[in-house]
Amino acid sequence: MATLIRIGFALAALTVATFTNSVANALPWVLLVLTLDLIATGLLSQVVPTRTRRMQALAVLTVAALASGAAMAYGGIGPKALIVIPAFNVGLHYRPRWVLWITGVGAATGFAIGSLGTGLNEDITSRMLLWTLGAALIGLLGALSRQMEMQAAAASAAVSVDPSLAAEASMLLRRLHELADSLDTGFDAPASAEMALQDLAGRTRSARSAILVGYGDDPAVPLAIRGADRTPWPDPTETGSVLWQAWNEGEPTLSVWDGDYVERSVIAVPMYDETGKRLGVLVADRPAMTPFSEDDLAAAVEVAATHSAHIDLSVVFASLRERAGLEERERLAREMHDGIAQEMVALGFGLDSVRRRARDLDSPIAEDLDGLRKEVSRVLADLRLHIADLRIAVRPDTGLGAMIGSRLQSFGSATGMTTRMHLSETGFRLPAHTEVLIYRLFLQVLTDARHAADTTSMDVRLNVAAPRAELWVSHNGTSQLKRKDFTEHPLRALGAEITVDPYGERGVSVRMRMRARGAAPSATLSHERIPQPS
Repeated sequence: MATLIRIGFALAALTVATFTNSVANALPWVLLVLTLDLIATGLLSQVVPTRTRRMQALAVLTVAALASGAAMAYGGIGPKALIVIPAFNVGLHYRPRWVLWITGVGAATGFAIGSLGTGLNEDITSRMLLWTLGAALIGLLGALSRQMEMQAAAASAAVSVDPSLAAEASMLLRRLHELADSLDTGFDAPASAEMALQDLAGRTRSARSAILVGYGDDPAVPLAIRGADRTPWPDPTETGSVLWQAWNEGEPTLSVWDGDYVERSVIAVPMYDETGKRLGVLVADRPAMTPFSEDDLAAAVEVAATHSAHIDLSVVFASLRERAGLEERERLAREMHDGIAQEMVALGFGLDSVRRRARDLDSPIAEDLDGLRKEVSRVLADLRLHIADLRIAVRPDTGLGAMIGSRLQSFGSATGMTTRMHLSETGFRLPAHTEVLIYRLFLQVLTDARHAADTTSMDVRLNVAAPRAELWVSHNGTSQLKRKDFTEHPLRALGAEITVDPYGERGVSVRMRMRARGAAPSATLSHERIPQPS
């Protein structure tokens, strides 16, 4: 439509030239300006023209303005309207100030040529001024039309934002599903980390290696470890740690560490997410008698760069899945608190009223009602504990030991049992979902102790040296737990061993041991042999 309007101005100029018998003078200028305008329109025909195309089109329209200025001086009455064509085209594609630039260039050219060559009189000068002002006005109207179209498009996009977001989310989920099917490890974060360590082992020899993950100020979490069943290096958040520079400064390091039984050569390489923020560290070491070289460091940097995106995706996906589970548990806890818990409280108040009337009437069922009231109170207490258990929130500032210790303390206060706890934790954390599963295992034994009427004491021992963990929970009451209750426990899928043994005369002892997948049965701290090329 805009092109037709500009062609219409060209035809109008020819029509005026026909009535003034100046077609021969006007036709070349009309064809020149119209051709330049069409060239500029072709350069701007892309949906989103590049910056280079826009600059080229503006240069062509400036030449068209120069030609239209010359036409005002040489072409007679009709071609004086040609200045409108480049002005209107600029208004449709550029900001208003460029309309003023085009009309100014055209008018300046026309007046300069007129004053130097053809001569200017009052009639010609007034016509040139009128057409220049008209071109500026029409160009600004074109710019206004363009702005109104952009606002309408933005409003239309705003109206359809929700369907667009839903469609985008659906597309992303479908893409995630396809990606999970195409990846060997899916979105399993430990398996993704183990693939990175396997790649590192294929490029350089090391005795021990690990992937430590932690965003921002979060503690380091070993996702995978080889050559040991615990993390042997100091906490990277501690100043002076061999991993401190890679963890906090983001610099790949090749150093010697003398904090072990034997002096060791250590490589530590930071890993980054797509925004450039540190997501973890790849670390490997071996005895200093066979130190790493710069080529080994370069190979580790390449491995970290190759696998960072996959590990970041796996960790984020696991976090989303964990968040969804915690939100569902919170919803269930809220519904239980607002629903059945309130009804149990009302039932207890009703029983209290009936008990008082029974005692006043010396009814023989008074004692039975007292027993029933105690049972209701016990069920309500269990329900409240279950609600509290559902509201599990693993935070960076609250470790597994703190959660279990706080829960054991509240359990002892509520039941009057004797509770004892022995805790040993390093600065490294287990993955959040692993901590939740261990905590649920502890709650399962806690529930068994609460249901045993003869339980008087409970003992808990927790030893965490990530990725290794050991939990031992026992009580001396009559237990209902059997070994088959743990045969399909989710911790077994993570490589944990769970045993159930008698404790005392009637009690039970549940022991859980976990170490990283792919780790050696025990840490190799001395007499290591690094294979040498033959």
